[in-house]
Amino acid sequence: MNIKDVKTSIKVGDFVLRKNNRNKIGIKYSPNIDKKILTDDSARIYLITQDEIIKKIGGSIQKGGIKGTVSFYTGAMTGSPGRPRFILHLLIEEALKSKSKVALYMITSPKTLAEVSGLFGTKKMKIASFKEMEDLCKSDYYSREKKYPD
Repeated sequence: MNIKDVKTSIKVGDFVLRKNNRNKIGIKYSPNIDKKILTDDSARIYLITQDEIIKKIGGSIQKGGIKGTVSFYTGAMTGSPGRPRFILHLLIEEALKSKSKVALYMITSPKTLAEVSGLFGTKKMKIASFKEMEDLCKSDYYSREKKYPD
């Protein structure tokens, strides 16, 4: 599916190759994106595209906003990353070396007032859950493409 078909996303930035660094890729944030959006802790869906085709749909509530989420991919050659992030880091590097354009997009939903249970009772709080958004995005993708992203 082409990212142009998605009506709810904003472009966060483009992945770039790094030189002389253990981590092979980095991200160049879009100049028109508000810095507050990059670090907003709201639940988010992120879309990784290659030449405008959606290749990955993921969700996160990572502290630090989308910057924190993407750091798991751009920093995957250090520390102890999980296999998916390590592999995706290398796949993005391979795509960039082959002159493909790899970009990051994001979708958020407005927070909704809900009863949240704690240890001693409930409290009304504003929430936005990424799991339901992620499941809906994957379902929408599948209903149109009859498959999931690569």
